[in-house]
Amino acid sequence: MRVLTFSAISSVVLVVFISAPQAQADVYRCVSGGGHVSYQQTPCSSDSKPMHLKDRRSGWSALRPGERALLNSYRNEAAARRRELSARPKRRAEESKSCWKRRKQLEAVRSRLHRGYKLKEADELHRKQNNYEDYLRRFCASP
Repeated sequence: MRVLTFSAISSVVLVVFISAPQAQADVYRCVSGGGHVSYQQTPCSSDSKPMHLKDRRSGWSALRPGERALLNSYRNEAAARRRELSARPKRRAEESKSCWKRRKQLEAVRSRLHRGYKLKEADELHRKQNNYEDYLRRFCASP
């Protein structure tokens, strides 16, 4: 009984592996008289040849070297910014409360601009950013 079951399972697995490459269908590109392009599994005419498609596996694929280098540069820049921000004191002792408040508001606006916003918020956010930067330039040490 065990031998029969094992042979039945192995034959099913063998059939699946043999028929898998044949599951790919040919694709034909057909152009009608009006210029309409369509793709189909059956030939358009007797002299039609199937298209050669690259076998693209779905799912995750590794980054190319240039993409990997770009991603690493973005990560390094972000890490440097985080280190710089964490190294700065949270609030300067000599800074007035109003300057500190404007700085925090400017950081919030810049963060919102960086994260993304709705189209109707764009003008308001840019106006606030310009106002806060102008205030800091005029009344505080640096923006």
